[in-house]
Amino acid sequence: MSKMRNMEENVEERSAEKPTKNSDERRFPYEVLKQNCVKLFRVTSSTFIGATIGKENGAYSIAEMQLCINEWLRKEVEE
Repeated sequence: MSKMRNMEENVEERSAEKPTKNSDERRFPYEVLKQNCVKLFRVTSSTFIGATIGKENGAYSIAEMQLCINEWLRKEVEE
């Protein structure tokens, strides 16, 4: 049992030393997000491009881009 406790303490110590950023916080170039839009956001490339017009030159977190896509998808269609 003490071996297990030592392992847990070591894991806690290591995780306290290096705070890691999860993928929602990391920023990725627009092109990388576009290339992986189906996997990351479950939208087609045409939907991704339409939802992100004007953002082509930036770097964004996955959460930021998901929010942008969700807002675009909620917009009403203009006739």
